Amino acid sequence: RATYGGAWTSNDNTQATFVSGTGLVTGVSAGPPVITYAKDGCRVTTIVTVNPLPSDIAGSSSVCVGSSITLTEGTLGGSWSSSNPTFATVGSTTGVVTGASAGTLNITYTLPTGCYKTKSITVNPIPASITGVNLICVGLTTALGDAITGGLWTSSDGALASVVSGTGVVSGVSAGSPTITYTLATGCLTTYGVTVNPNPSAITGSNNVCQGFTTTLTDPTSSGTWSSSSSTIASISGAGVVTGTAAGTATISYTLGTGCLSTLPFTVNALPSAITGATTVCEGSSTTLGSTPSGGTWSSSDALLATVVSGTGVVS
Repeated sequence: RATYGGAWTSNDNTQATFVSGTGLVTGVSAGPPVITYAKDGCRVTTIVTVNPLPSDIAGSSSVCVGSSITLTEGTLGGSWSSSNPTFATVGSTTGVVTGASAGTLNITYTLPTGCYKTKSITVNPIPASITGVNLICVGLTTALGDAITGGLWTSSDGALASVVSGTGVVSGVSAGSPTITYTLATGCLTTYGVTVNPNPSAITGSNNVCQGFTTTLTDPTSSGTWSSSSSTIASISGAGVVTGTAAGTATISYTLGTGCLSTLPFTVNALPSAITGATTVCEGSSTTLGSTPSGGTWSSSDALLATVVSGTGVVS
């Protein structure tokens, strides 16, 4: 006011207070208090409107980069704004906040009167992209990783694939396409699709053969290929025919194009050494034959010509 030295008063200090001598009015609560300026017994008055503030902003105080949250306000008619759209944007009429980059900012709700409320929002980063092989066979494992440590791993379907929460080691349970999720303590997450491929059916056929002989293996699942862990012991053809090459053990595998396979432990048995002993005998007489290793059984192709005791090799 142009006239100085007077005193300011408010008719209702619950609505507005003042600083005597300066005319600075502070709104306390909504209303129309009367402000008076008096000097030397003369006075002038004016009515000041104290407008209400919006109610407190409701909603989460954090959001992940690339995700959205919705803030709400009980007082209608205002508009929303962001103090830093580089960190987060907000729909002016919706209150939908979308994280753009990691940081902290204020979201403001302003009424037409200019009165406003603010809310501090933290935008949290999401984890880095998950790394690792996303193809796995039933019964096998694969290790996934993330450059940001400290998160937890989960599977969308434990019946298809399980995952160790603290390590990212995924185990194939049954064929399917589950989603593996890595979540930080802030709730920010990233996902990774994993395919669990089925194994072939079990290999059928004899799992042993004599040295120098063959046997045929089969698998009901088509389009696979056969292999042997040691072809010097047992070799196998594309048709599944195993040939015993030398006495010992090997593993026969049937592998699909996905890399998933079934295996069969296979034994090649050694042949006995050549039979020793006389090759002729008189009718009514006997002779003893032998061979190593011992423990086998003896037989005759024609018992009308010669009989043999199965456990001793005595030919009559």
